[in-house]
Amino acid sequence: MQKRAGLLLVAGVSIAATTAAAMTPHVASDATARAAWLPIAALLQTGLQGQTSAELARPAPAIAVDIARWNSLRQSDSLPFTSYASFLIGHRGWPGEAAMRRTAERQADPSVANPGEIVRFFTVFPPLTNTGHARYAFALMATGRRDDARREALAAWTGGVLTLPDEQRILGAFGPTFTQADHDARMDALLSNGDTQSAARAMALVSAARRPVFETRLALQTRASDAAARLAALGSDGAGDPGLLVDRANWMRNTTNSAGARQLMAQRRQLSRLPANPEKFMETMLVMARGAANDGQWPTAYQIASQVDDLFPAGTDVSTRSYGERDKYTDLTWLAGRAALRLGRNADAAGMFERYGRGAASSQTRAKGFFWAGRATAAAGNAEAASALFRQAASSPDQFYGQLALERLGETAPPPSAQPPATPAERAAFDARPLVQAIRYLGSTGNRADQTLFVRALADQLDDDRQREVASEFGRSIGRLDLGVWAAREARGDGDSFYATGAFPNVSIPPAYSRYWAFAHGIMRQESSFERTAVSSAGARGLMQLMPGTARQASSRVGLSYDLSRLTGDPDYNVMLGTHHLSELMNEWGGSAILVAAAYNAGSGNVRRWVAANGDPRMPGVDPIAWIEDIPFAETRNYVQRVIENTVVYDMLDPNSRGGPRGRISAFIGRRPG
Repeated sequence: MQKRAGLLLVAGVSIAATTAAAMTPHVASDATARAAWLPIAALLQTGLQGQTSAELARPAPAIAVDIARWNSLRQSDSLPFTSYASFLIGHRGWPGEAAMRRTAERQADPSVANPGEIVRFFTVFPPLTNTGHARYAFALMATGRRDDARREALAAWTGGVLTLPDEQRILGAFGPTFTQADHDARMDALLSNGDTQSAARAMALVSAARRPVFETRLALQTRASDAAARLAALGSDGAGDPGLLVDRANWMRNTTNSAGARQLMAQRRQLSRLPANPEKFMETMLVMARGAANDGQWPTAYQIASQVDDLFPAGTDVSTRSYGERDKYTDLTWLAGRAALRLGRNADAAGMFERYGRGAASSQTRAKGFFWAGRATAAAGNAEAASALFRQAASSPDQFYGQLALERLGETAPPPSAQPPATPAERAAFDARPLVQAIRYLGSTGNRADQTLFVRALADQLDDDRQREVASEFGRSIGRLDLGVWAAREARGDGDSFYATGAFPNVSIPPAYSRYWAFAHGIMRQESSFERTAVSSAGARGLMQLMPGTARQASSRVGLSYDLSRLTGDPDYNVMLGTHHLSELMNEWGGSAILVAAAYNAGSGNVRRWVAANGDPRMPGVDPIAWIEDIPFAETRNYVQRVIENTVVYDMLDPNSRGGPRGRISAFIGRRPG
């Protein structure tokens, strides 16, 4: 660590000894934790060269100290519990909170940390993991709250995977209070998670009635030599056990009997109990149903996927379940709906697509489900019910399927609203947010990468359109156009909407390519969210996310020298090369927005293969909406829809527009949606 005049240096500014001392209350109960803050200065010192001694002596702002602590904590998973706990409690909603909470839970050992502080932490942050439930139980026990301790211990025990020391400690302290039903629940959880070692240890504790099924499941998972014999010995016993069904199907598939596994999962059945882990059960259903669909076995695919509601209590609102469960549920209902269409069963398809829409939390997924349900309902001959479903989808006019639904209803998408500017009071309240202060500070130090994390975190915490408008104004004022975009995305993910001009920033487009103004903006909004320094994991750079090779070719064609650094350092340079590349794709694909967007994301070679396999979406006999859904790359499938929906909106904002109807998605998919 660099030292000067007895001062700690953080982010190019010094933290005086008094500031360092002020940090100690956060970790006052743990001397080791106090020592853990010593490396902070080394983490963030930047830009020291050329600073005057007065600048170096200036105390760091409080937010700089907080950022330094945050950086230190997120880069280590072995600091004392109190280090993580005190920071999390005082800095709700900072980037990486969930990961830091999991680390805190692993470090929450009441034999090392103060049990009272552990209890306080879990009171604020309920456990995310089984380890967290176990450590909470130990801390509650240490503070004399035995009944509460048993509750958490039981949650840990029946939740499944634990470290061996935690398992032994729970069993020793609370085992006598557990019932055989509790031990059976633990075994279900362990086997659902594939923890065969823990399951073998716990087998002696389960009920005699369920032990044969559990032992057979363990044999199937470990591919034991007696697995088939155990399965045969069971006979019809356990036939309705969901765990046995899944383990048997996976065992059959893993022993080269995929056809038998699919038929097993396709059979109509009465489960004797609900699955301990619906998400894991659905994973197996998806593998089997997708395998059947890929082999053209559409009746089997439908029979498997359409049984997904049997995994939940009657009347369950799946949209309120965990992300993993929602994701698998919508995958299965979507597959069942597409399979039903293949079989000419429009009414069944409509039912599955409507379940897809109702099982989603995001407005994007809901719009997709209701549009396809409306389409299938119309094909089944019920125009009135179809219109009602299209109306539900049309409540999302900024989204691909909402725009399609509007046009099916004979309407055009409305332009995004122009929100009233922020009031002084709104700005003051907004500026007081710690995340806003962090974004400002990181911008002042040039740390754009970390600033991006805070931009995303802030967008996730905006509760209404006024807050989102203030945030988008703030983003524009500091050169973070992506803040308004992320505010809209986070709203969409929560089932809400921020359909305002602040969510659709714009930049200068070279006059030579002004006819592509709307499409170029549609690409930038999806590619980089208008973050000019964005670099993807694949190496794509800048506003239009150009790969270096593509940028080099484009630069030679427009008569500019190639400069890698300018792709992220000069937005005009990036947009010049990007719009030229876009113009070449437009020429190659005859101006088809679908094919150009697909080629921009996945390359023209892949697009040629998809056209050869699925037809040309420009041709009358090819359904362009289904063509997009049949793109085999999930990223590209989503990309094409997002770019087109963005382009529809930007077409209404295009300053170069020559008039004519706007807000119609048919202008970009080539025909009126059927």
